[in-house]
Amino acid sequence: MLYRKSLNLFAFLLLISLIMPLSVAKGQLNNTDTIALTVESAKELAIEQNPTIRASKLATELAGYKLDESRGNLLPHFNVNGTFNKNIIRPSMYLPFMEEMGQDPYVEVGSEYNYRASLAGSMPLYSPALYANISADRKEIELSEEEYRSSKIDLAYEVQQAYFNALLTKESKNVIKKSYKNAIENFQFTTKMYSQGMVSEYDKIRAEVETENLKPEVTELKNAYDMAVSRVKTIVGIDEDQPVKLEGDLLEATETYIAQFQIVEPESQLAKNPQIREMSLNKDLIKKQSKAVRATALPSVNAMSTFDYQTDADDLNFSDYHWVESFSAGLQITIPIFQGFTVKNRAKQMDIAVKQLGLQKNYLEDNLRMQINNIIKRFDVAVENASKAEKNVALAERGHEIANARYKSGQGNLLEVNDSEVALTQARFNLIQAKYDILMAIIEYDKFIGKEFH
Repeated sequence: MLYRKSLNLFAFLLLISLIMPLSVAKGQLNNTDTIALTVESAKELAIEQNPTIRASKLATELAGYKLDESRGNLLPHFNVNGTFNKNIIRPSMYLPFMEEMGQDPYVEVGSEYNYRASLAGSMPLYSPALYANISADRKEIELSEEEYRSSKIDLAYEVQQAYFNALLTKESKNVIKKSYKNAIENFQFTTKMYSQGMVSEYDKIRAEVETENLKPEVTELKNAYDMAVSRVKTIVGIDEDQPVKLEGDLLEATETYIAQFQIVEPESQLAKNPQIREMSLNKDLIKKQSKAVRATALPSVNAMSTFDYQTDADDLNFSDYHWVESFSAGLQITIPIFQGFTVKNRAKQMDIAVKQLGLQKNYLEDNLRMQINNIIKRFDVAVENASKAEKNVALAERGHEIANARYKSGQGNLLEVNDSEVALTQARFNLIQAKYDILMAIIEYDKFIGKEFH
């Protein structure tokens, strides 16, 4: 009895041990845990979950199956056919000599029932149109793969842009919070000085007004940060209710990206641009399709064979039927003579499309040369601005310290403190904006040259 109770207790504990992990796992799916995101993990999640990327990937698979279909036309094709006929009115044959003999000249031929089974096979031996179609399908696979690559590059750019915009908003919020904190401290200090009769009521009112003026900015930037995080969630594919923490800051990101950034001769990078690559592949594809159209006007040779198994009878006694076999094989040569100028006109349409793409490509290249030069210039300006902003922040911090010290010692006034606070806040804003501009120039350059994200 004791053994049975112990066994039941063991079974109960075992059941609890199995249920608890399931409960924990279920709790983990309730979007209660905060996801820590870095810019790299955000890109990985986006590429993994984004429906546009999935659709683009399926397009490459579709192109591959289309090529397999075209290749399949090079293989032998076999068909089995079976027919059953009942001659309700049998065909008749006219025999004049029967009429001369005084008999009915119309003689019925054939049997009441006819059965036939056949195996037919064919295989192309020479088909220029088929070869040209296969070549065009290969080029279509290249184009779909490039479109897939381009989609990933565009998505990686969007993720980084949204992520760094969120970091910019977060650090702007922190700058305002620091300024707000300083304003509160100044207001408290001024209130204390006013109670001791050491400053005027105007200074106290001025300090209070400065503090209250910053409150809306703190709230506004907090809302802006929440919206920026929501934008990141949307692009990455994270549920809106899922808590997210964005790791890193603009300074750290800038140092990492600059360390990996390398500008080479812009003209050599033009060929790597996804737009140029897609347009070139489109142009090549139309050329291949034009060859396929022209190839339909060329002769083709197919091997043909047929095996027949048939019988005729006037009854349904299958066991008494006499079946006849026949087999034939040969070549079928097709020589197009006249197709109403359709091949010629279709080929001309494609030739014009190739010329159009050539003109569009030249125009695009001119625009892209200007674009990449602007990106490089923006990068250089942003780096210079960041260097100046770092020095200005150090000077503004020193000026703020001096103004505070003078005010607290009674040598300065509140106006100097407020001016130094404004200068410090602006310098900090300029610094994070310059860092942000550097990152934007780098990711735009990476997108331009088609830098892949794996």
